[in-house]
Amino acid sequence: MEKGFYCPFCHGQLYVNERIVFSAKANSGQHGLILLTSDLGDYRAMKHPDFTIEEGEHVDFFCPICHSNLIVEKEAKMFTRIMMLEAGDEYEILFSQIAGEKATYIIGEKEFKAFGDDANGSTNFWGVSPNY
Repeated sequence: MEKGFYCPFCHGQLYVNERIVFSAKANSGQHGLILLTSDLGDYRAMKHPDFTIEEGEHVDFFCPICHSNLIVEKEAKMFTRIMMLEAGDEYEILFSQIAGEKATYIIGEKEFKAFGDDANGSTNFWGVSPNY
């Protein structure tokens, strides 16, 4: 079974041609579409060259289907939250909303994984233990 990434609000599929699709708005007021790779921990993104985002800038991510803001706050930090379905198991995916910050978390019923140079592998969002 292939991975699927979907909106936690409308359950619309965000996964198209091996990319996760979002609409986004930067603090500067610019907005556009951002396509992220589905390989968690790989921080390459595609966007229009005119949609400029500065390193360290906060970016809000929205579902391109229902337009819900995907922001969630955990441990005084802001993350984008989407859902992932893989091999019949459901996971929450959280990633930093700060441009250039490499922090992604996968949270399952009994599993927790952290990816990226800026991720704190001991972060405990819901009582799950890190899976090394």
